Amino acid sequence: MATSTVPPATKPPRLAIQAFWLTASKFVGVVLNVGLPILLVRILSQSQYGLYKQAFLVVGTAQSIANLGVGLSAFYFLPRHPEKGGQIALNILIYNFFAGLIPLLTAVFYPQVLDVFKSHELQSFAMLLGILSLITLTSSLLTLIPTALQDVKYSTIFVVGSQVVKVVITSLAAVVYRSVEALLVAAVLTQVLSTVALFWYLYKRFGHFWGHFDWGFFREQLAYAIPIGIYGSLWVVQRYMDNYFVGHYFGPSDFAIYSVGWVDFALFSLVLESIAAVMVVRVSALQHQDRKEEIRRLSAAAVNRLAALQFPTCALLLVAGHDLIVLFYTKAYERSAPIFCVAILLLALNAFLIDPIVRAYIGLRRFILVTRIAILVCLFFALTPVIQHFGMLGAAVAAVAAQFAERIVMGWKVARTVEMTAKDLSLYKDLAKVTALTVVAGLAAYAVRNLISPHLLVPRIAAVSALVAGIYLPGMYLFRLPGWEMLSKERMLGLLRTALGRTSSANA
Repeated sequence: MATSTVPPATKPPRLAIQAFWLTASKFVGVVLNVGLPILLVRILSQSQYGLYKQAFLVVGTAQSIANLGVGLSAFYFLPRHPEKGGQIALNILIYNFFAGLIPLLTAVFYPQVLDVFKSHELQSFAMLLGILSLITLTSSLLTLIPTALQDVKYSTIFVVGSQVVKVVITSLAAVVYRSVEALLVAAVLTQVLSTVALFWYLYKRFGHFWGHFDWGFFREQLAYAIPIGIYGSLWVVQRYMDNYFVGHYFGPSDFAIYSVGWVDFALFSLVLESIAAVMVVRVSALQHQDRKEEIRRLSAAAVNRLAALQFPTCALLLVAGHDLIVLFYTKAYERSAPIFCVAILLLALNAFLIDPIVRAYIGLRRFILVTRIAILVCLFFALTPVIQHFGMLGAAVAAVAAQFAERIVMGWKVARTVEMTAKDLSLYKDLAKVTALTVVAGLAAYAVRNLISPHLLVPRIAAVSALVAGIYLPGMYLFRLPGWEMLSKERMLGLLRTALGRTSSANA
């Protein structure tokens, strides 16, 4: 049987290096994307913006459920079978094509499925939504495959490049045509370009990869991915269920308010996503060698480092959230602020990274399935009465509470799986210090913010930022918390010498 052509094996970059470049590239992409909704809320009416968010909610849900985790199986198989890289990519492409036909055919023959929303305007875009779902399933591999291959160069290029193209095309469509339909057409064009780039990369990396299909290996890959993907699909349903309930009971204008409150967490979870992507590969390899102690140490180090970034960021956003919403999204979206303050609590929760371990230990599948179904059922029956009594804010609280409950239960099971004991709690001592320091910084910032006039949005935000940074950063250095080395005298002098050296070279 023929196998794909692969380049000579090289030692993969260290975890910190991979995570840094992935984080840097995603940061650039997110910075580019931050301005997009800010632009759209000023161009589209609130009703149009709500309809736009509902359209992409449908596409995102369809893509996540139809994928069933098959794309992410690359993180499991590529480290184990690097010589079959082309086959692994081909298997994912074949599956994604046929899976993508399901939402497309549903949109064509049964557009009434979109009547789940109170407004029936989405039905007129059913065909576009189906096409977009199909293409997005394939184009999503553009950044996933290079990351799974630990190809830092191309993963960085594709993350940044795809976001640049998306922002430019979408912005032009919004400014010129000012309609939801134009934004959907722009999204289709963007995903087509990403798909072209994906096939170029696969050909460059693996040659004629489409000529190496192996039915047995295809079944093996699906057998691994689909059970885990089912759990992931349940998480997607849980994650977006509150949005569908809000969309069912409220019109597009109110949905726009709710969606702004759930600001895209890609803005705040850059390090989480990057470390998680790399850790899936590392933890999978350690599990294969039954090195549980190293898994515990690696996981604790990741949690401590994530908390050192995400806890103070969460505190800053909690205190300044109202002012940020009004400043960036205008006074018309002020009602989004309480929802934002509830949703941002997930930023702190996501520091407790367990997904790499869950993906590495297949034996956890049954427990995760039962837990997720139980929480999903509870959330489903709770949302209607909660919304009727507490409105959209109640829906946000219920959704966040469900994720906290699931993470606690799954964290307990993961700890037992890797044989964690009370002695291992010492690995998380930095977490306790980070938490205490964050609380102090947050309370001080809140007190100072309330002394400034509510009309002075920028000074209030600046004061909160300065207080949180002014308390947390010195504390981080004093207590040697994760990341303190970036504030050391040696590092600062090194950065200064580098900057001066580049300036001198430029002048020369």
